[in-house]
Amino acid sequence: MTAKPRLLTGDRPTGRLHLGHYVGSLENRVRLQRQYESFFIIADLHTLTTKPEPNYIREIPSFIREMTLDYLSVGIDPDVSAIFVQSAIPETYSLNLLFEMLVSVPRLERIPSLKDMARDANMDTMPFGLLGYPVLQAVDILLPRAQVVPVGRDNQSHVELAREIARRFNNLYGEIFPEPEAIIGDVPLLVGTDGQSKMSKSLDNAIYLSDDAETVNRKVMSMFTDPKRLRATDPGTVEGNPVFIYHDAFNPAKAEVEDLKERYRAGKVGDVEVKKKLAKALNDFLEPIREKRAYFLAHPTIPRDALMEGIRRIQIEAQATMELVREKTGLSYSAGLLTERMDIFESAE
Repeated sequence: MTAKPRLLTGDRPTGRLHLGHYVGSLENRVRLQRQYESFFIIADLHTLTTKPEPNYIREIPSFIREMTLDYLSVGIDPDVSAIFVQSAIPETYSLNLLFEMLVSVPRLERIPSLKDMARDANMDTMPFGLLGYPVLQAVDILLPRAQVVPVGRDNQSHVELAREIARRFNNLYGEIFPEPEAIIGDVPLLVGTDGQSKMSKSLDNAIYLSDDAETVNRKVMSMFTDPKRLRATDPGTVEGNPVFIYHDAFNPAKAEVEDLKERYRAGKVGDVEVKKKLAKALNDFLEPIREKRAYFLAHPTIPRDALMEGIRRIQIEAQATMELVREKTGLSYSAGLLTERMDIFESAE
């Protein structure tokens, strides 16, 4: 039987996951997990690049818990996919050090997303760790020797760097790493409830996968719509209107959505009716996710065991990769130098 190609992707644990994460990545991961041997990383070390302060670090364990629950609740199946925590893999640190020697500072400075990350984190200067963020991502991808990486278009340059590092390593030391391919989806950008930016925890404009029905109703009823429409009888704009963007993404009753759009453009329906129908559609969509989440919360050994098994699976792959790396680079001598290889001094006689 032919082995499935290996996939890696994941998220930084910076908070609960929301509807933007679902349309941007989670829905695709659930679909892809059976086509590939899938590894989903909870990349806690990456959070340190923009949030190294102790108060943020103390939050990470609870965010790991929330992210694991979100993954399982939307349909990531731990029987076919490995969910793991980045920092639980010691080989990550070793391979990162080696990869840092294979890439130049000017090459990293050409990656546009790093400047955006520094700006969003209100950093006046870029820390060394943030500059090396794509190198650590290359480690995440290449440690399990993943062949495909689903990413948005804005992260395509990170996968390209991983390809370059794999190529440079293989040319210098010998073939180990595949050159991973990016799976670039036309990922829809889900605007925040404020209509001003993408959905984000920091901007307080998100509807979370774990929000209860009352919270969803409240957030939907306060959503931004067409600012030029002062009365329900005024013709309204549907294009770019957050309420209709959400209807298109989450309301399966397409005939209802088209009817609302037609009446909205003609000034024959008010925002309240449009929003109430959206809230119902969102709650219908979220209810199965809430039910699964409640089940996992009531049976905490299930998410715990899923995470432990995922870590065990990636540890096996990471150890095998580093064994090959040490053999190819010649660094295998270091493992036993002080305990088993003291005979190197005898060879000088």
